[in-house]
Amino acid sequence: MKYDKMLSKCVSQESDSSKAIVALLTGLAVGAVLGVLFAPSSGEETRTLISDKATDLTGDLKERYQSVKEKIVAGKDDLIDLKDRTVESVKTKAGDLNQEFKAYKEDAKNDVKQASDDLNDSVQNA
Repeated sequence: MKYDKMLSKCVSQESDSSKAIVALLTGLAVGAVLGVLFAPSSGEETRTLISDKATDLTGDLKERYQSVKEKIVAGKDDLIDLKDRTVESVKTKAGDLNQEFKAYKEDAKNDVKQASDDLNDSVQNA
């Protein structure tokens, strides 16, 4: 395979760094396996070493997956909290505006009634 092209494709995509990370980890794993295979050890020792390295890599990946998962859950909780606070703030402001509008409407009603009474009085006195 042409790993150079695959790796350069992954690295050139700035918007998706996860592919670059996967390519890097794959390269590290392949390098570790090749290093062990060419080391002057017996077959059983080499297989054990490869197995141990694979187990370590699997453990690291599981830990990183768990860490990312926890960050996503925490981010979700933060977003839910932000949404709840925003909704509550909008409800409060809408309630305040409603009360202000009712007071304004009542004042306007009283002003119109007063103006009507004044006009009626001036017509009757004229």
